[in-house]
Amino acid sequence: MFGFEINLKEFTIGDILQFLTHIKKTGVLKVEGSISGEVYVKDGLVIHASDGVEKGLEALLNFSFMELEKGRFEIGADAPERTISDNLGKLTESIEKRRIEYEEIRQKLPSMNTVLAKSTRDLESAVALRRTDWQILALIDGKRSLDKVISESKIGGYEATKTITWLKDKGLIYDPDEAVRVMEKLATFLRIVFKDFGNNGLEFLKRWGEADAKNRRIVDSVDVNEETFSIEPLAELPANEIFEGIKGLRTFIEKEGIKLYGKVLFRKKWQSFAKKVEGM
Repeated sequence: MFGFEINLKEFTIGDILQFLTHIKKTGVLKVEGSISGEVYVKDGLVIHASDGVEKGLEALLNFSFMELEKGRFEIGADAPERTISDNLGKLTESIEKRRIEYEEIRQKLPSMNTVLAKSTRDLESAVALRRTDWQILALIDGKRSLDKVISESKIGGYEATKTITWLKDKGLIYDPDEAVRVMEKLATFLRIVFKDFGNNGLEFLKRWGEADAKNRRIVDSVDVNEETFSIEPLAELPANEIFEGIKGLRTFIEKEGIKLYGKVLFRKKWQSFAKKVEGM
């Protein structure tokens, strides 16, 4: 018997399970999105979940962090098996823990519509690859988007995401457009430096670049017009090198700015600047 439909862009799996537990329903919640599957409840208790690859708690956890679009609850449907025995409180705790772990991993990845590419490195000599690594690599063809790779890998959303992150960290796969985005982030950061500190910002950059060879690489990767402060990228550097450089230049400005402006004046300028570059 038909029950009701749910917009899973507005509500989470956890929200729906809380509701079904409260009204003590029996039936199946069928979900669709980047992965699809079913969650069965009996008298308000979650007893089984399947996403087509995983069963039980692992499938339920996959539903908790993958992008879902809609759900349909059918009243009275019986579960084909029982794979979950934990109460909702423990399930909710597990879901939240997995969500936090997943968010930490996701921060290292681009958006789900990104098309990744294989590196030209010698894969066999680079690292010892696992079966799941090869499954993901077989799907990285310069055509499939990230969400397609995850769904077609058939190893589960969480495991697939971890594997993609690991392969990317090892330099075996990469985002072809990442370098452009990273260099634009550096240019944006420098524009804020020059806007807030003017010629002193340019002086900060020069002195910081002279302090270390790594710093010099970053300074040399952009062309700065000293009259207009316009910035044009000249080279593409690895993301981690750019992010470390931005962090290092911020630290340098915070230290040297006090000497130049004095504590009171610089505190105000720094607070305004730090707020603008937060998250860079």
